[in-house]
This record gives sequence, C-alpha cells and structure tokens, in this order.
Amino acid sequence: MTDSPPQEGQAPAYNVSLLVLWREPLVCVSYLRKTSKTAFGVAAAIAKGRPFHILAPPQWRMRDQLDEALDLKAWLASQHPNATLTIMPATEADAAMVRAAGLNAVWASHTALVDERAFYVEPDVAKIYDAVHTANTRAWKRHELAYGVPDLALITYTWDDRGLAHDELARNYKSLSYINYSERDGPINLDAAGVRGVLGRARCGLVLSALEGANNASMEYFLCGLPLVTTPSEGGREEMYDPRHVTIVEPTAEAVEAAVAAYRMSAPDPFEIRASALAKARAHRARLLAWLSEVVGRDLAAAADGNLWLPQFRNKLSTFWWVQPRPDGGINAWPA
Repeated sequence: MTDSPPQEGQAPAYNVSLLVLWREPLVCVSYLRKTSKTAFGVAAAIAKGRPFHILAPPQWRMRDQLDEALDLKAWLASQHPNATLTIMPATEADAAMVRAAGLNAVWASHTALVDERAFYVEPDVAKIYDAVHTANTRAWKRHELAYGVPDLALITYTWDDRGLAHDELARNYKSLSYINYSERDGPINLDAAGVRGVLGRARCGLVLSALEGANNASMEYFLCGLPLVTTPSEGGREEMYDPRHVTIVEPTAEAVEAAVAAYRMSAPDPFEIRASALAKARAHRARLLAWLSEVVGRDLAAAADGNLWLPQFRNKLSTFWWVQPRPDGGINAWPA
C-alpha cells in the first residue's frame, strides 16, 4: 500500500469504509460492506505488523450480515492474524446473537454516533415543508408511501444502479417542494450543513422502509428537533425512539399522510426531541467508550464531553479511503 493519489493508466479507484479511530494501539472502524476485505487490508498495511483492532458496525440487519462477519473473522485469522475483529450491533439482542456465534461484540448503535454538533435545532428557521424524506432511490425505501404527502422535501442519493433515476423518482411525488437534484446539474450532494438546512425547514421526518440497518436519517431528524413518522421495521432503528416523538403507522399512503397532517397541526417541542435522542445516544456511547478504554488501556471518559463524544469520533464513525489496484497486484490507498 502507498499513500498516493490516483495514477494515470491504472484501474479506476473506489472507496472503502475506514476510520482510524486510535493510533496506538491501532483501532479502525469499518462498516460491513462488500469491500470489507479491502478495507481491512488497508488497516493491516497501516498497522505494519503490529496488533490492531477493527470495529465493524453492520450496514444492514445484523442477522443478514452474520455469515459475512464470520467469513471476515476467518479471513483475518488466515491473512492478518495480528487483527482482532469486534462487531458493533445496534441492539442488545443482536449483540447477544453475535457473541453466541463466536464473535466479539460491543452493543452500540452507529446512529448514536451521528454528530450533534452538525445536526441541531435552528428555532428561528421558518417551517416550509410538511415533511422531509431522506432516502436513497432503491425500492426498499418505499417512496410510494410518501408520494401524496403535501409540501415534501426529498433528500435522495443513489445506492447503486438498481434504483430509480432522480428525475423519475421526483416525477412520482405529487407535491414535491424540494429535491437535491436539478435538470441542469443532476444530483446535488449535500454535506451535513446542507442536510440540516433542509431538515430545519420541515415539520417532521419520514423513514418508511420495512427492513434495513439502524438508519442514520432518523437520528438526524431527532437532533434537529423533528418528530418521526415511520412504519413497523426490522434492523435496529427503534433504539433511538421515544414514543412521545414517533408515530408508527401501517405501511399505507393514507396512514403516512394522516400522521404528517397531525404533526403539521401540533408537533412536540424540538428541544425536547433533541434532548431525548442525546440521552439515548449517551447510553450507547458509554458502552463504546468502555470497550475502547479497555482496548487502549486507559480510561477515556475524562477525554469525552458531556454527551460522551470523544475528539477522535467522526460523524457516524465513518470516513472513507480511496483504493486503486496496481498492475503488480498491490494497491494505492489514500484518505478521501
């Protein structure tokens, strides 16, 4: 591995999930993805033969990624025996399942690591959207349940080439007031401040999938003071729910529209929503801090702030590296 920019005439670069959380001993965070072995290999190259740890949150429902995690443990034992793999499931039940399968686990939802300094209540911003829906373009996000919601803001992005095109998806919404897409510029990538700018103008947030991972969008809503309209689901997003601020409805367009209308008439106090979400996040962060303290051999609680956020944390515990295969079989890798 070399820390170098892309080279002309070589294979295209792609990104892998990798956050260097601690340097000595080396602790890296990498979400369970198709590119995990490449990401773990980059971590091994950074370690340069030293023992190192990989903390791996699931990207999807943990039960569906358990075999993948077991395969990665076996691969690490064969290729990088100086590595220790720990899975970071969103729920207590998932953590127990992971441990029963013979894997290390720390129960800490990655949604608890959405950065409250980037997502916060802006009380003086006018509400102009009845709801905001942050969701990729894939069918499992069930956009059709929100097609009839009036004055809706849509923040969307492509998951892969199997989702609808942005313009096609936009045409399905009957009353779309905002989408991060234009015919001239195409998809518009929003940073955290850009997302917060949309969320702050909405009266509630939508998450409508039946099955996925823990779902960061719901936590972004809560930290910005938005109540949530959602459906019964699996994957762990309920870890951050407060029933005072969440309406769970049947997966019908009529039920979603009625819940949105109810929040338009009367919504909970946004600062109460945020405070509740942070209280739930602190419990997860405390378990993560305890695990990390044990790994690095020192108590890190004093280094964290009042919400148990360490300076080494990043939003969603997520950063990326670019990887480019070389003709000699090696790779070039550099932080994105």
